[in-house]
Amino acid sequence: MPLKDGDVVLLHYTIKVVEDGEEKVYDTTKEEVAKKAGIYDPNKRYGEAVIVIGKSKLLDAIEETIREMDVGEKREIIAPPEKAYGPRRDDLIIRVPRKQLRRAGIPPVRGREVEVQGRRGVITLVTERFAYIDFNHPLAGKTLKIEIEIVKKLETDEEKIAYLASRWLGIPEDKIKVEANDGEATLELPPDIILVKDLETVIQALLNDIYELTNLKKLTVKVEFPFKREEASEKEESSEKKEEAQEANVESSSEEGEKTESQG
Repeated sequence: MPLKDGDVVLLHYTIKVVEDGEEKVYDTTKEEVAKKAGIYDPNKRYGEAVIVIGKSKLLDAIEETIREMDVGEKREIIAPPEKAYGPRRDDLIIRVPRKQLRRAGIPPVRGREVEVQGRRGVITLVTERFAYIDFNHPLAGKTLKIEIEIVKKLETDEEKIAYLASRWLGIPEDKIKVEANDGEATLELPPDIILVKDLETVIQALLNDIYELTNLKKLTVKVEFPFKREEASEKEESSEKKEEAQEANVESSSEEGEKTESQG
């Protein structure tokens, strides 16, 4: 059954740039593909992308294709610039005085990536007085080959919360318990989440995703830390046994001492 607006799905994709009959991997959700293509980023979180049909920002070519796909299906498409990152625009190449860049702490070096007023660009040319910054997307004007695979559709709030918690916290889903009913949900996590690096930031990102992908009014997060304590009776019994053992050792030592004296 084709996907519809509001459906939450997991998908894999690989984007390749097609130039002069050659293909070069630009981006992918698959770690092994990134490593093979030489673009692996250890700081990137690889794995299925979570999207909401009709809501997530997708390339037109991808949006049109996934609406025709079923779960488990794979497709490969060719996306011209107008359905990918658009044509290159000359008006997105601006001239900035070198002095202005230096005042902002940006060395005017060709090929350097910069951020100006919230926009990211690349310095493409440096003259005696000016630097030219290109704010076009790196793939603007390029034809792309895109591989898409619909892995799974998340049907219920329980499925969405469990998947997101597992993805963000790096915890297997079988260690996560979720109960959702009437706009409220409880997420129970194992105590080893305290080992997650930068936990506060990760939890905030998880909550943001849950908010975006569900219609919950309330989420309760529970983490239980069981303490193993011996009962008082067990401690007393253990102490008594220890004292008896010590007394037995003392008596045994005394008897051996008496035997040694008599033999002498």
